[in-house]
Amino acid sequence: MNKENTNTEPGVRANAEAAEGSASAATQPVSVAIRLQPVEQSQLPVFSNIATVQPGTGVVFIDFGFIEPQTLTHLARLGQPGVEIPQAVSGTLACRMALSLETAANLANQLNHLLRSAAAAQARSANAGAAAPHATGEHAGE
Repeated sequence: MNKENTNTEPGVRANAEAAEGSASAATQPVSVAIRLQPVEQSQLPVFSNIATVQPGTGVVFIDFGFIEPQTLTHLARLGQPGVEIPQAVSGTLACRMALSLETAANLANQLNHLLRSAAAAQARSANAGAAAPHATGEHAGE
């Protein structure tokens, strides 16, 4: 299976000065479609239910891991009476990424945009659901 992953990268910038050879031209952001070709098994998704971020020199390390769901349920109850705090929790490292600071900032921008869009869509859906009972309730007293 040779699946192509296409992503429009909003953070990619073209330097207008270099392109036009003019010192007076300003740098303007542009969107560029990026096509990533899979190699070996890279097109297969890796499931992760936990992520950690560690700084490095000029890079950010992001570890994506998997912890058994029952362990996550136990961790969610920490702090409640009678729940024992484990010394350590075992999981599986699914993937480690080393990103430049610029790439990490671009990833953060893309994730923020995605999350804002998802929250707005969820709010629209909730508002549409809340408006429906009002329409039927208005006629109940007539």
